Amino acid sequence: MSIALFTLILVTVWGACVGSFLNVVIYRVPEGMSVVSPPSRCPGCEKKLAIYDNVPVLGWLWLRGRCRYCKMKISVQYPLVEAATALLFGGVTYAYYFTGLREVFTLPGIGDTWAVLAVHLVLIAMMVGATMIDAKLYIIPLSLPWVATAVAAVVLPVSVAVGWTVTASQASVVTTGQLLDDYAANGYFSLLGVWLTFDTLLPFADGVGTGAALGGTLGLVLSIVLLRLKVLKLSFADEIPLPEGADPDDPNLILAHPHPRREVMKEVVFLIAPTLGILIGGYAGYRLSGGGAAMPSPWLSAVGGVLLGYLFGGGIVWATRILGTLGFGKEAMGLGDVHLLAAIGAVIGWRDTTLVFFIAPFFGIVAAVLMAGIAALVKGKVRVIPYGPYLCGAAVVVMLWRTPIWGVIFP
Repeated sequence: MSIALFTLILVTVWGACVGSFLNVVIYRVPEGMSVVSPPSRCPGCEKKLAIYDNVPVLGWLWLRGRCRYCKMKISVQYPLVEAATALLFGGVTYAYYFTGLREVFTLPGIGDTWAVLAVHLVLIAMMVGATMIDAKLYIIPLSLPWVATAVAAVVLPVSVAVGWTVTASQASVVTTGQLLDDYAANGYFSLLGVWLTFDTLLPFADGVGTGAALGGTLGLVLSIVLLRLKVLKLSFADEIPLPEGADPDDPNLILAHPHPRREVMKEVVFLIAPTLGILIGGYAGYRLSGGGAAMPSPWLSAVGGVLLGYLFGGGIVWATRILGTLGFGKEAMGLGDVHLLAAIGAVIGWRDTTLVFFIAPFFGIVAAVLMAGIAALVKGKVRVIPYGPYLCGAAVVVMLWRTPIWGVIFP
């Protein structure tokens, strides 16, 4: 067995183990429980599960879907999440290293790309957890996208700073049959050349983009501080009386706020500082980079790329939420979706996040048709469709097929 094949199998098995942990996250995080303590146990008899009962997928099979002690039924969700996570981990790794879909990962001299792959796998794990929770409870715990964002913000710039992402002065890089010999003045990958071939390994930003990202991030921090100090007001924070006879567990109640337009204007005020920060930072970056001609150092360019992706991903959904709420008089989308696409943007960059945003509605349309058909069949109604799973599905599509998609858009 080759080392490459062994590594692929190892990553797939690791994905199953991560899926086992995600089952804990899916159950405990919405309840505000620790994901570490207490150890895994049966929710019925509360007996601690043996190690061999926790083997991903296989444990559920040899227990025949029931607790060893009290015979309580174990949801089929557990093996399905474990198997899905394993397939996603293995599938992404295979696409990156064994096919031409993301050939930049395997180009000679490109350097060690495992750090970048690890960040992508963290994002996938987060999206699996967010998808399951959003589908069941119509919420996305913000701690999930925060973890993926933090990992990207630390690991990706460090991977550049320590030389895991090789500079153009160290290797000639051929992507999709084209030699990228358009080097930047300071000797690393010409960002223009990489962008034109749509094969970036990780998100980068030029001088203007880096300045805008840093300024916008400082503005965001300022708004958060003002919110904590209660100078700014939190939107949709007031408790509202339930309609008479309403089911308190009905997810459609999120649409029942009597003053949605007034509440969403609080979010507009919150976004003033980040918006000004982007404008001021972008202008400063333009001036400092000599009109955008000079690039920042590679690691700073990576920092700018991550932050710019975060701000763009969150901003495009937040703008949709605000405009939709003002236009329709109902709370449009959720803040969990804002944080979710922001985390996706931090990992894959703002350009690919644009694709995610425009592809996600197609997932939503197909799901809406299917759900409407099921509702008609069972004489029920479907009013609220969680959008998080569609963003996640679109993100996976872009991560795998970004090169051919961009090739169709810019032939």
